[in-house]
Amino acid sequence: MLLDHARGEGMVVSCYADTSVVGGFEARWGPPLQQEAREVRKRIADDPESVQEFERQLGLIRESLESAGHRGVRGMAVFGGSKWDRVVAIESEVPFANRLVVNEEPYLVPFLLEELQRPRYLAILTDTHRGRIYEARPGSARLLDELEEDVPRKNRSAGERWGKQQATIARHREECILHYFKDLADRVEVAWDEHLHRGIILLGEHEILENFRAELPERLARQVVAEVPHAWAGEQPAIEDQVARVASEAALVEQKELLAEVGRRLQEGSAVTTGPQEVIQALANGQVRTLVFGPDLGAVGWRCNQCRSLFTTEERACPYCKSPCERADLWQEILARALNHRVDVHYIPADTGLRIPGEIAALLLRDEPQWS
Repeated sequence: MLLDHARGEGMVVSCYADTSVVGGFEARWGPPLQQEAREVRKRIADDPESVQEFERQLGLIRESLESAGHRGVRGMAVFGGSKWDRVVAIESEVPFANRLVVNEEPYLVPFLLEELQRPRYLAILTDTHRGRIYEARPGSARLLDELEEDVPRKNRSAGERWGKQQATIARHREECILHYFKDLADRVEVAWDEHLHRGIILLGEHEILENFRAELPERLARQVVAEVPHAWAGEQPAIEDQVARVASEAALVEQKELLAEVGRRLQEGSAVTTGPQEVIQALANGQVRTLVFGPDLGAVGWRCNQCRSLFTTEERACPYCKSPCERADLWQEILARALNHRVDVHYIPADTGLRIPGEIAALLLRDEPQWS
């Protein structure tokens, strides 16, 4: 709904807030957003109707930030619109930099970047009879489901000859383990389909994980990005901390592999393009399979009001349909188009030290445009 919000429907106020607290009670967002609000009032001071509408939306945003229902949340993105009687509030597991943006459409880049730089993984911790399913993101992990079934202990003989009875017990145990693995695989499939995940992380003993992996549907077995040793017994790090750490490592490995693929294709001159305008053209032609981009540089683009064409250079009139063009946030426009076309989008944070050729790159489905 926020991505599809059309211009021409009045003012939209986008608020990003660090809702973590100092000293156990004082919110961090208060003074910074007060200063941001003062700056907005100065810019629109000569338009009393705009000032009145801004104050109305700001009041609703403050109510949302102060709501008891959002206590304990570390970050929030809150959006208000002229034709809305309530705000849209989205909680975040990490704090946002405090910011107020007033425009004719929601400003979504910080929210989208926070989502994309912390991809979701499905993490499964299992042994032969009990398992847990976590949603893992760099820096955090959340338990989604757990399962425990009655599996007989492994029969260890005390010197007597291995006989028919022991063999029967062993077969029964193997059948129980297989039944447990199938049940766990079913639950993993449900969890995978409920949300968009980047991959699957397996934790446990190697032999057990290999047997469990064989019971996963092929489409999920292909999504395993990491296998991490972990035992249920003995001194082990807190599982949530370990899962979050592994998710961070998996994300970094994936980013490095992706940029290596971009570099390889650039050397070969095949199925890759870099730079904002080139990527925009590839998106318009239906060529893009994977989009890779870095931090928002605040670049301004120009968007046609009629055919929605996007340009990186100033265009007062669209070269294609001659309709008027208006200024737009370039990164947000590219992101919105990629997400609406269900392109696989990867964000490379600045703190990784990884460099993207042209600041933005796209792996292509083909060298030639899909449409002539």
